[in-house]
Amino acid sequence: MVAKAGAGITQKERKSKKTYDAARTREIILDAAEQIFADQGFSAARIDAIASASGYNKSLIYQYFTDKLGLYMEVVKRADQLGDQMLADVSGDLLNDERLTKDAGKFRLFLETVVRSTYDFLVQNPRFLKIYSWEAAEGWRTWNQISYRPDDITQLLNLAKQAKENGLLRAGLDPYYLPILLLSNVGFSMQHFSRFNIDVTGDGQLDGESGAGGNSMHAREQLVQFVVYGIMEPSLL
Repeated sequence: MVAKAGAGITQKERKSKKTYDAARTREIILDAAEQIFADQGFSAARIDAIASASGYNKSLIYQYFTDKLGLYMEVVKRADQLGDQMLADVSGDLLNDERLTKDAGKFRLFLETVVRSTYDFLVQNPRFLKIYSWEAAEGWRTWNQISYRPDDITQLLNLAKQAKENGLLRAGLDPYYLPILLLSNVGFSMQHFSRFNIDVTGDGQLDGESGAGGNSMHAREQLVQFVVYGIMEPSLL
């Protein structure tokens, strides 16, 4: 007797394969959407273009994400989760140190780590920087419509308040502005690097009118110095 095709596959195995395929399909769609949103911004992006880029039809995209805004939210959510994971990987021990906002050395190291990891993350994921640029150009209109809210600002604000109480921040610095100044300085500085022929994706040298030299890592360390010396109490540096 000839066995029926698939007869040896259990229901559990079939369910597992279906789940895996669904997860893979979802990631492919998100990759395509991320590229289209980065290239065109939310307003100009079309589901037709995302469907074409992903290789799946529009009805499947709507089935997975409901609408364009829902798809955009998942792109933002995935980016935020990837960034959080990267920061946790490089500063997990610091974040769990109860003396982080009491010890000037530990707090400085934390600030340096946040700047470096944010810079490295955006170098490795240039589409996210483009998406943030579109949002800034449009007044963060779409960002404020989605229900998902990245928690990095809240976490950094709580740490800033504690650091302020312990005298680690500049006397005139409002803790509320620390996460804004820290994160925006990295992102928007990187947007301008290419204007001055600084290659943030590799080891390209800067040959400007001043004759100054630098590469991607040099640019990153300049950001580190600017942020740290702008945020911390000078007498502690």
